Amino acid sequence: SARDAFQTKSFALDTRHADRITQSDIELSSFVLMPCMKLDRTTFAAAHCSVRQLDVRSKCILMAAVICAVLPLEIHHLLAAMVGALGYMLLQALETTVPHSKNGKTFKATPEARVAPWRSNRALVAKEEKKTSPRQPQPAAASLPVKPDVKKPSAVPVQAPTFKATGWEAEVQELLQKMMPTAESTASVTAISALVKRSLTSVLPEVEVDGFANSNPMGGTAFGVAVPEVDVVVTLNPKSYKGPRSEQDASKLQKSLIRTCTDRLVSHGAFKFRRSAFRGSEPKVTLIAPAVNDAQAGIPINLWVNACTPSHATALHEACSKLDSRAQALMLLVRRWAKDRGVSHAAKGHLGPYCWTLLAIYYLQVGIQDGQAILPELSSLVKSGQMPSKIEAACSMSAAELFKGFLEFYSQHFNWRNEAVSLCLGKRSPPDVSLPAHILLHEDGKTTQMGISIENPFDAKNNLGDCLNWLTMERLREELSRGHGLCSRGASLAELLEPWTPPDQVQEN
Repeated sequence: SARDAFQTKSFALDTRHADRITQSDIELSSFVLMPCMKLDRTTFAAAHCSVRQLDVRSKCILMAAVICAVLPLEIHHLLAAMVGALGYMLLQALETTVPHSKNGKTFKATPEARVAPWRSNRALVAKEEKKTSPRQPQPAAASLPVKPDVKKPSAVPVQAPTFKATGWEAEVQELLQKMMPTAESTASVTAISALVKRSLTSVLPEVEVDGFANSNPMGGTAFGVAVPEVDVVVTLNPKSYKGPRSEQDASKLQKSLIRTCTDRLVSHGAFKFRRSAFRGSEPKVTLIAPAVNDAQAGIPINLWVNACTPSHATALHEACSKLDSRAQALMLLVRRWAKDRGVSHAAKGHLGPYCWTLLAIYYLQVGIQDGQAILPELSSLVKSGQMPSKIEAACSMSAAELFKGFLEFYSQHFNWRNEAVSLCLGKRSPPDVSLPAHILLHEDGKTTQMGISIENPFDAKNNLGDCLNWLTMERLREELSRGHGLCSRGASLAELLEPWTPPDQVQEN
């Protein structure tokens, strides 16, 4: 198609000019989508002005050309041509117009160009508005209205998990056996990464693809498509980018590349597009990979381009798992609980799986009662890659008991206003002055509250808790309190992991 041909030509990626690629370079122009010409009085006036500017010789040549074109035609041919031209002008005059309220001009309404869902035309619209309207102050992100989720009908409702075992300890062990990565799941992730690389090599010759999965993605879970367990990172050699680039240009290039990769995988790699999330610092796209290795169904994946979060999460997960096997079990349990209860979808303003991993590690550092710790501070791991020393744990709590302790710590003991989750520090303390505070503004535009402070171990000035809004913050604390309450009264793991469903309607205050 015209779109595929245009993208293939634009993204052969001569690396000498990669730093000049912006979003406008990959969007199809309007004349490519709809090659038509408007005939109105402005057009005829411009043509008449052009003719008047010609010299005598050019006017004679033009007149001779018109006579040579008209003489072979008969009278009825000329009349038919004139009637057709007048009819076309009449249709143009009757076309719908939209009055402009400020200067009285009218603009003809043109149909909106059809684009792929991951190739949003929001940037083009903003560009046109910038040309035609004066600059106005934009509202702050915190003041934007937040709409709560409302239950929608589903053809296949998500069912609560069931367990063959009985008792809290036995149910937790059964669940962990299902979530632990296996040789089969690892082979599937490797096959998906290889398929992505084969599909992109013709467009991006120097591409490198890595797949990450800290749990078994083969079993279907609640919100499995919204929060995939597999992350596929497409990496381009930084040496191919030459010349200075601002942070804004780098962001545009990253989004342009992820759109190109998505186009290619959907059109040539049998992947299915599900949703995009471009608002964060690291944009990503959720796809359904085709079935590999004789699997019965495809696996949801997150597609990233030149992103660090998946590799950082995997490095912390593997390091903590080597320090204590209970750490791996707790991280899997926490992430599964957050996903089933609907508080792990970052695109909806919740904490993502990476943040929940950090919360679990921080609890194992500082949250166990009687001052016991299972994991040490991780500054040496983050700064130099050196594995910290193991703690001779006097704590004999099992993974199931640690999960209960996690819910109790963050619902009862964690200081949400004046405490920062810092894995490099490894002790309870207020946020560092270099860590930006995140203030949540409520829907009334006046009420404010302090958001949670989560320090990115690999970037101490990055507060990962800034993705929350006032509504998702309430949901987060509500779920932690619910989980602690259920564990306190001896509820089963199946009841704790019952998939969350939005209310039928929003309750009015």
